[in-house]
Amino acid sequence: MKHILSTSLRQQEVATMKVVVILSVLLISGIGWAETYRWVDEKGTVNFTQDYHSIPEKYRDQVEERQDEPAGRLKADEKPGKALKRDPGKGAQGRSARDPAGEKTQVNRNKIESDAAETLRMIVSLWKDEKYEALYEYGTDKNRASMSREKFVQRMKRKVWGLASSWETLRDIDAEFKSPTLVYVTARIGHKPKLGATVKIQTETYPMKLERGLWKIDLSKILNAP
Repeated sequence: MKHILSTSLRQQEVATMKVVVILSVLLISGIGWAETYRWVDEKGTVNFTQDYHSIPEKYRDQVEERQDEPAGRLKADEKPGKALKRDPGKGAQGRSARDPAGEKTQVNRNKIESDAAETLRMIVSLWKDEKYEALYEYGTDKNRASMSREKFVQRMKRKVWGLASSWETLRDIDAEFKSPTLVYVTARIGHKPKLGATVKIQTETYPMKLERGLWKIDLSKILNAP
């Protein structure tokens, strides 16, 4: 009887050791660097994923990549659950006091401002060339819900003033980030009568809104211009 109990205890000890070894292997294999991708959709929602291919293609050019250290390795001043950041350019021994996340945020803001300013350039180009039907597509959803394309085109054709040509059309563009879906773009716009030569240059500020992945403008600002 004692021999049977002794054998049973040894079997239990062996089984317990096997479980400990398996758990240790799983824990060690789970420790490693993980890449996390960050991107902002057209609604301004910040998204995170570790599967790059799950990101829609139209957002991949703005993706920010970071590498997170294993959760078990924490700095003394960090709380559990907060991922550590690496500086890819310098490695673990080149860490500095700079904030990589802050730098990436600034880069992302610069890109948003640049995209909004570039859209204003396109809008002004269509305006100058009197391509009013195409210009209508850059109106906000609210604009187009309250005014048909035909009405907008008619009102633009009846305007006495148009835009000046060449370098006087659009100058000194400056974009100010307000949110991922709102940028104020200020520029000097050159106006002139459609049947005259007098040029009037005015400084205008246009709130550019991101709707369904495209930057849009308040068409009333164009209709009410000289």
